[in-house]
Amino acid sequence: MKLFGDYLSSPIFNKRETILEMFNLYKRYHPEFDDKNFTKEKVYTKLFPGKKYSDEVFRNLNSQLLKFAEQFLSFVNYTSDEHSAKKHLLNELLRRNLFSVFEKNLAEAVNNLESREAKDHDYFSKSSEVYLLKDIYNSFRNNFNKEDIQRAERDLIVSFITKILEIQNYVLYESRLLGLDRSLYLSDKFTESIMKHLPEDIKEMPQVKIHFNAFMLEKSDEEKYFKDLHKLVKFHGELLEKEKRYNKYIDLIEHLKRTRSMNNPETVKEVFELRKEVIEKGLYTENFMTNMFFLNMVKSGSRLKEFDWVKKFIEEYNGLIIEDYRNSTYHLAIAAMNFELKKYDEALSHLARVKYEDSYYNLEVRNLTSRIHYELGDTDLLIDYINSYRIYISKNRSLSKKELESHSHFISVLGKIVRIKESEKSFKIDELLPTESKKEFINKAWILEKMKELEIN
Repeated sequence: MKLFGDYLSSPIFNKRETILEMFNLYKRYHPEFDDKNFTKEKVYTKLFPGKKYSDEVFRNLNSQLLKFAEQFLSFVNYTSDEHSAKKHLLNELLRRNLFSVFEKNLAEAVNNLESREAKDHDYFSKSSEVYLLKDIYNSFRNNFNKEDIQRAERDLIVSFITKILEIQNYVLYESRLLGLDRSLYLSDKFTESIMKHLPEDIKEMPQVKIHFNAFMLEKSDEEKYFKDLHKLVKFHGELLEKEKRYNKYIDLIEHLKRTRSMNNPETVKEVFELRKEVIEKGLYTENFMTNMFFLNMVKSGSRLKEFDWVKKFIEEYNGLIIEDYRNSTYHLAIAAMNFELKKYDEALSHLARVKYEDSYYNLEVRNLTSRIHYELGDTDLLIDYINSYRIYISKNRSLSKKELESHSHFISVLGKIVRIKESEKSFKIDELLPTESKKEFINKAWILEKMKELEIN
């Protein structure tokens, strides 16, 4: 508000005193704007004492103030990008033949770029712009420099190849996940041809190799690209901007979830270790962590018996979850950990404090509660709970087909296990176990574990 007031006070941007007066009047009612004196007529009277209210004039003034606000936000964005501001300055200095000042600002622009830790598409794109400006300056001074023009061209090529690989990766991702057509995919031959004809030093750059392996992993799901991408991101990931670095870890995790069973302890461990790297490298959004990522960390860590790490994680990172979900996520996380610790009563106590913000929480609570009742041997309670669980998913129209099938199958198999356990006909597990081992559904690993316990007994 203060900066906008300063902006409107400058005759460079605003020459209408009435606009500034209107803003200062509005500022008195900020931020609620619910004062009884805050009406169009009263504001107008203060702006134009003694004049009859005109809705047309008032609306026109508001429209102008809105336009100034939009221009101000554009100005804020422009000045916040140091490179963009410097690039425009360098262009203007060249236009005015102010070469000594140009040299000073060019050196600053180069130093600012080179001080960056991340050197990915954005770095090479801006570096190419700077060196092209330097080449123009050289031509003005009749001092052609081969290194400058080659640097500009080389960095432009690197920025292009990293961006095109990133975009093609994203096109394939959207096609797979959202079912979009692949009309924007430029064909395998296109990418192969580019990579084949790249200069060797560019082809071997870690940034280029990261984007290439991420693209090839999305395209083929081959293990070779998974291993190479993980190694590259682990040891050269700092060359990528934070968000892109995070996305590459998500690519790795999604590959594991696509190609392996999440009921396999080895897969759970691999995914957990990748997520741990995300945490340890601070790649999550600053001061924010999604509740899903948080709960997945707790559940997988608890399954792997990494309880000390999980406890520390919950206490350190729960505050980063959006406030609306924070309390429920905390109690659900503690419940999941206590379940793996076999502290079932404590788990139930925390589950009772989870609010059902959406279907995900509701399903998680119902699934975990049913497993707890089984572990405690509360058969009658469990049978009633399974029926309630089944009714909930059958009536919930917001569930995806995958969620519906996964939870329905879990309920069906758990019901069969309970009946076998009650009838003491454990030999029937031999008929059930081979069939269920081939299917995928929620908490399959726990179901198989309970089957094997009955088989042994």
